[in-house]
Amino acid sequence: MRLEKRGERTVMAGLTHRGPLRVQRPFYPEGETSHIYLLHPPGGVVGGDGLSIDIECCQNAHGLFTTPGATKFYLSAGATADVTQMLHIGAGCALEWFPQESIFFTGAKVKAKTQIDLEDDAHFMGWEISCFGRPVNKERFLHGKVHSKFFVRRNGRPLLSDHLLVSDPKHLSAAAGLRDYPMQGLFVATGGTEELLEACRDVLAEAQTKLTNSLPAGLTLLDDLIVLRVLGISTEKMQSLMIPVWQLLRQKVLNKGAEIPRIWNT
Repeated sequence: MRLEKRGERTVMAGLTHRGPLRVQRPFYPEGETSHIYLLHPPGGVVGGDGLSIDIECCQNAHGLFTTPGATKFYLSAGATADVTQMLHIGAGCALEWFPQESIFFTGAKVKAKTQIDLEDDAHFMGWEISCFGRPVNKERFLHGKVHSKFFVRRNGRPLLSDHLLVSDPKHLSAAAGLRDYPMQGLFVATGGTEELLEACRDVLAEAQTKLTNSLPAGLTLLDDLIVLRVLGISTEKMQSLMIPVWQLLRQKVLNKGAEIPRIWNT
C-alpha cells in the first residue's frame, strides 16, 4: 500500500494484494488523517502460512492503521508461520500502527518481523501486543516457539532493535522474562524528549491508579524514541495504560488530538 496526501486528505494512492488480506476504504473521522482497517477474514494463521504487509507513506501523508480483532496463531504440525510487516515513512509523513493483539496458541511456531524505516523528520507511533496461550480459558503456552523482532531505523541508523524469543514455558515465568504474565505490550513513539518522558510517566502513574491491580510497566527514552513496556493479563487493561500515553504524545508531537478508532468501541 502507498499513502499520499492529495489536497486535504491522505489517500491510498496504490494498493495491491494477493490472498485473503484486505483493507476497507479509508475513514476520515478527523479530517485529513486516513484511518485504515486491515482485514484478515480467516482470522487465524497456521504453520506454513505467510503473512506480509508493506506500507509506504509519501508526500506528507498521515495514516492510522488498526485491525478489527486479534490475530490468532494456531498449533503447528511442524511448519513455521512467517509474518513480515515493513513500514516505510517518508520525510514529513506520520504513520500510526495499532493492531489488536496477537494470540499464540500452545504449540504455535511463529517467526515475526516488524520493521519501521523513517526518513528525516518522519514520525511513528504504534504498539504490538502479544498473548501467550489463552488466559481467559486458563490455557498456558506449554510448548512451541515464537520469535518476534521489532526494528526502528531513521535514515538507516538503528534506534531500536527488540527481540522476543519464547520457546519454553520457563521463559514466561523467569524474572528476566514475562514474570508469569501471559501478555506483553511494546509501545514506541518518535519525537520524545526528557520533558515529554516525565510527562508520560505522570500520565502512566495516573492510569495505574485507575486499575484494581497495577501492572508492571516502564518508560524509557532512546534518542528521540519513547518506549513503553507493559506486562498484563488482558488487552483492555494493557491498553488502558498505553492509550493515555499515546493521547499525550499525539497532541504534543503531532499537534493533533487522539481520535480513538471507532472499531475499538465495537
